[in-house]
Amino acid sequence: MAPADLPFRPERVLAIGAHPDDVEFGAGGTLGRLSELGARIAVVVCTDGGRGGRGLADAAAVRRAEQERAAKVLGIEDVTMLAHPDGALAPDTRLVGELVRAVRRTRPELVLAHDPRTWWQPFGRVVHPGHSDHRAAGAATLDALYPRAASPNFYAEQLAEDGLAPWYPRELWLFDAAEPDLVVDVAASFERKLEALRAHASQEGAAGGLVAAAQAAAALRGAPGRPGEAFQRLRLL
Repeated sequence: MAPADLPFRPERVLAIGAHPDDVEFGAGGTLGRLSELGARIAVVVCTDGGRGGRGLADAAAVRRAEQERAAKVLGIEDVTMLAHPDGALAPDTRLVGELVRAVRRTRPELVLAHDPRTWWQPFGRVVHPGHSDHRAAGAATLDALYPRAASPNFYAEQLAEDGLAPWYPRELWLFDAAEPDLVVDVAASFERKLEALRAHASQEGAAGGLVAAAQAAAALRGAPGRPGEAFQRLRLL
């Protein structure tokens, strides 16, 4: 599938990842491009990233700071860390309610999130197993979007106490998708994506593992000279 320009240019975007660095890895080039076009972007990270610290004394605090720096590289100031325990994420009532709140607060036209169906993903001749936290974050996102965020009958206290209103996005793009149907050409913003990944310096030394993996994935999904990011595109409205 050849990479293409953005098929939809929203004014408000919400990106939901399981761990610090997931959003940048799966959709950093797309988010960078949307930011350049003037979209208001919010990021929600579901876990504290505490199991990815490679021996750090306070991995969660380090990874929070890294996530904030990475988001700023992409022009994103709105970052929410839900701080669920890394490796134990579940699409339960608490997580779904937090994501409903995020959707109602930011009122996104486009939501980016993990594909909850990805138990494994092929990369050339090898297969990479999916992460349970990724599937949980994706499932919770879908449960938040429908029927909950759009209906006043769910989490009504958010409407009464916080002044929020029901909301439903126009589109949902799932990254980590094993069978994507959209590949976005991110050549113009790819260096910003790599810079954002380098901000996650606690991961594998100076984040060389993340950067190398992102380069390989972009080359696999894209075309020569045209790195790509792959999504399953769901039109909701």
